[in-house]
Amino acid sequence: MKILKIYGNYDGSQIKPLWVKEKFNIEEDNIVVMIGAMDVKFENMIDKEDLENKKEIKGDECIHFLIEHYDSEHNSTEHFTEKLNANLRLAYYRQRLFVCCVEEILKNFKIFCERRGDDLYINKKKLSVSIATVGKTQKIHFGINLSDKGTPSDVETIGLKDLNLSEKDIEKFIDDVLNLYIDETKKIENDIKKTKIF
Repeated sequence: MKILKIYGNYDGSQIKPLWVKEKFNIEEDNIVVMIGAMDVKFENMIDKEDLENKKEIKGDECIHFLIEHYDSEHNSTEHFTEKLNANLRLAYYRQRLFVCCVEEILKNFKIFCERRGDDLYINKKKLSVSIATVGKTQKIHFGINLSDKGTPSDVETIGLKDLNLSEKDIEKFIDDVLNLYIDETKKIENDIKKTKIF
């Protein structure tokens, strides 16, 4: 899996499948780690409820994990909807796996979260946002606050820097999350290869 670390602001357009191919000519499973602000534009929102409620998804300083898997195939129109739904379901399973990896690594830093679906909370304050989607590839965005500055006024939030994580700690956190997720996905693929099916 290709890893790319960059600085940049997340506006929601980066969740589109093949964004990494268009920007960086990467055509394999990849994770882009981007550090910057978040302000998801309404035209880029893919959660229908967020869009209907005109919900703000923003923050001044965040870590963005953009995960892309290339095992979706939509070359045939036969059973297109069924394949799309199956791939979206798999994308959400992968998203939950990633969130659990983040939660596990945070424990190594003595940070204990409450997970509610794909969101992490500390003392009832929201630490993260996440979404998954599918097209020609499966795509996941997981954003975690570095600070609570610039987040929506109607949501209590918290960031990793509010929890006294240093820059060095944050770098290690990012690398540990990437390594754990990649390791887990490799183990799953190995299990698939050695499993007899009926």
